[in-house]
Amino acid sequence: MSNRYLNKSWMLPTAAVLMITLVLSGCGGGNNASSGNNADANAEGSSGNTANVKAEKTKVSVWYLWGGAEGEQVESLIKRFNESQDLYTAEGLSVPDEQKIKVAIAGGDGPDITDSFASNIAQYAEEGIALDLDSMIDRDAYDLSDFIPATLEQGKYQDKFYALPLNTTVRGLYYNKKLLSEAGYTEPPTTSQELYDMAAKLTKTKTDGTIEVLGYPVYPNFDFEVLTHGFGGQFLSADGKTAMFDSDANLAALTSVYNYTKQFGVDNIKKVQASGKWLDPNDPFMTGKQAFRVDGSWLSTFIKTNNIDLDYGLVPIPYLDGHPEMAESGENQSSIFYIANNAKNKEGAWEFMKFMYSSEELATFMAGMGNIPARQSSMENALFDNVPDAAAFIAMSKGKNLKSLPNITPLNDISKAVKEEFEALFNLKQTPEETIQKLQSRTEELLK
Repeated sequence: MSNRYLNKSWMLPTAAVLMITLVLSGCGGGNNASSGNNADANAEGSSGNTANVKAEKTKVSVWYLWGGAEGEQVESLIKRFNESQDLYTAEGLSVPDEQKIKVAIAGGDGPDITDSFASNIAQYAEEGIALDLDSMIDRDAYDLSDFIPATLEQGKYQDKFYALPLNTTVRGLYYNKKLLSEAGYTEPPTTSQELYDMAAKLTKTKTDGTIEVLGYPVYPNFDFEVLTHGFGGQFLSADGKTAMFDSDANLAALTSVYNYTKQFGVDNIKKVQASGKWLDPNDPFMTGKQAFRVDGSWLSTFIKTNNIDLDYGLVPIPYLDGHPEMAESGENQSSIFYIANNAKNKEGAWEFMKFMYSSEELATFMAGMGNIPARQSSMENALFDNVPDAAAFIAMSKGKNLKSLPNITPLNDISKAVKEEFEALFNLKQTPEETIQKLQSRTEELLK
């Protein structure tokens, strides 16, 4: 989670974590009543003994992709769940390999419940990996109205819920205030053209062309998907039936990448991308060697957690030049939890899911990771007063033009096509116009 979206093949994995210590009393809502009834029933043995004997808890297997400090946040959540009720014992296991989890579930040896990315839901529903949650939601009259609508949709496939979203993840434009000030700028860019012009001016090179200070947000990578959605573009229609690559916003995003790469050199940019670890004290943005950076809330968390001395600002990604109606655009992504279709303890997994997604628990879980929760009431929790830049990202997550990629089965193949064609453009092997044409035609073929 946090930035696990960067697991996509054209992005980078890992995340930073804000550790928040919070003492919570056990809370299980309606679980306490039901567990009490079961305990009473099991206490009446064949001997007629009515002593207070509790039923043995049944196991709920919880696998998760996180490790390190983030994994500790999951284990804390599991501990609170176990203390909240008397029916189930959740047991966690860090398995940072999504394919391994998928294979284990398909073979009948997987977890009862696990996490993933919203982009996988269509595939997992089609392959029988994820359980249809609608019957449980309806049976328990589980209220979904508190979730951010665009984020909630990411748990659906063909109008059925197969997962629930943990967080709402949008990217913003970070900028180095000192570098902008030295170049004579008093405000950050608001349009795509302003971003490019300022970035080109702020880029500093040595006589051999080696880049000393990055202007355009090239590090940790060029993220076409995030950039074009920020400009106001999109890849697909909301229903997932129509390819929409052939647009001014998409062309502007590709053109900016192409022109910047052509001006400052493919090899020079690749040297920067390979120069250091992302989210590390030597990361160019941390050392004052990067003017603009497109990134998520985990960057703010890393800066605060590691006491980085950096005067930076944060604004939404600029909209397409000449189109102010496209302001507040962006892409909404989410991590999700789903129950395995062949889970041995579906009811226990559902109870764990409901506990995790309660307003207070979701706030605690997401604040501990420096992420923005998918529930509106969780966003309002005072815990986020301690999460750096939470207010800015919460505002972005409610942007009027925010979009999500629809959950359709060819989505991963479309992502593969984007990676391949964008890579060709980045290496100056094809023009922005050629890239648009190829992406449009390849996607139309995949949607047939």
